[in-house]
Amino acid sequence: ENFTFCFLRHRLIQRNKRHYTIMATEEPEKPKETTEDELPLEGKKMTFRDSFIGEKGKYDYGALCMPNLPFCGKPTAQVNFYGRDEPIPIFLALIMGLQHCFAMVGGLITPPLVVFRFTVCGFPFCPDLEQYAISAALITSGFCSIFNVAQFKIPFSEKIAGKAYYVGSGILSVLGTSFTFLPIYEIAIAQMKDDGMSGEAAYGAMLGTSMV
Repeated sequence: ENFTFCFLRHRLIQRNKRHYTIMATEEPEKPKETTEDELPLEGKKMTFRDSFIGEKGKYDYGALCMPNLPFCGKPTAQVNFYGRDEPIPIFLALIMGLQHCFAMVGGLITPPLVVFRFTVCGFPFCPDLEQYAISAALITSGFCSIFNVAQFKIPFSEKIAGKAYYVGSGILSVLGTSFTFLPIYEIAIAQMKDDGMSGEAAYGAMLGTSMV
């Protein structure tokens, strides 16, 4: 029995040695090479043409820039969807930014223009105050939009509250004037003017009330 046990033990040790030797001599599997099409967006090599107007055939500028008019033949091609943090071409970014500026400028300048022309000043109009109010609205909207998009971290918020807090949403959105306040401003300023207050003082009182 002792001889049989020693023999089996010896055979088991030899087999384990041979198994580990084979495993050590086997070459490790080579990782599969990734083609350029399979690389993530940030890993691809972009030429000057790709970075300026985009990859060939990817962006249909006609579909991006032209509206779909009803009853005017077949509709334009479908517009691409863009992924999160996708690097879009410079030319496309300029077109979309200019379009966004044209769309938002009207909404930014109309409320202060209406309030000053028809409520604060009335007839005769006061172009100097109107220009001042519109310029203030545009400048304030620009600064607030930058803070909102940049999303600044509040210092020491983690130590005080145990969690990081930020100023701004971190997404592309414009902060500007609102049409909601128009009827309130018109009624309140008109009442204050009837009580003998000047239009400029009444507007200042409403502005301070809104800030509080």
